[in-house]
Amino acid sequence: MEHSWILILAMIGHVLCVYCDRLILCTPGGNFNYSDIKDNEKMARLFTAMPESAPLRSLVLGTLAMFLQFFGYLALGIWMRQYSALWANIMIVGAAMIYTFGLAHHIQGCAAEWIYIKSDHSEEGRKLTADFWDKTSAVMIGCYAGIILFSVAHFIPVVAGMTALPAWACVFNLLPLFLVQAPFNIPGAGNIAGAVMYLGLFILFLI
Repeated sequence: MEHSWILILAMIGHVLCVYCDRLILCTPGGNFNYSDIKDNEKMARLFTAMPESAPLRSLVLGTLAMFLQFFGYLALGIWMRQYSALWANIMIVGAAMIYTFGLAHHIQGCAAEWIYIKSDHSEEGRKLTADFWDKTSAVMIGCYAGIILFSVAHFIPVVAGMTALPAWACVFNLLPLFLVQAPFNIPGAGNIAGAVMYLGLFILFLI
């Protein structure tokens, strides 16, 4: 692959995004789960000692991280064009969805947490946070739809032997790498999957 160094740039972006995810998900009171938003007692326990700077720092650094990641997804889509214009175009559309809806989703999560912290962990603050999250949830759906679209369009040509990569290289794909981690509820699992995917592909393209 020409300019395979772009994959390392994307890997760095994903590693940085793991840090950003953990800034908002790993609180002084334990790991936050989105189902916790229904219970203010649990929310207060999680976020009482959380500095309000944490979600803001995650928002800014996460935006930079996703900027770095985007080049890797675009590069993979362009690389796929030599094997299949159809799958390449689907990958590029998926990447565009990830980095429009996905950026909005990251900002959504950071903003929701900041609203709750600034509301002094009150029940009213919890309701505001939940209302904000519910009314902006379309961006989360768009992001995950883009991830599925990109992952499937990347997986099928590789496993089918349509590319120069060995068929087993299909494991270096967002979806299987995420699903392996899913039972363990690891904060930042999606970005861990992205980092491993880009590192694996970078090594394979060097061989």
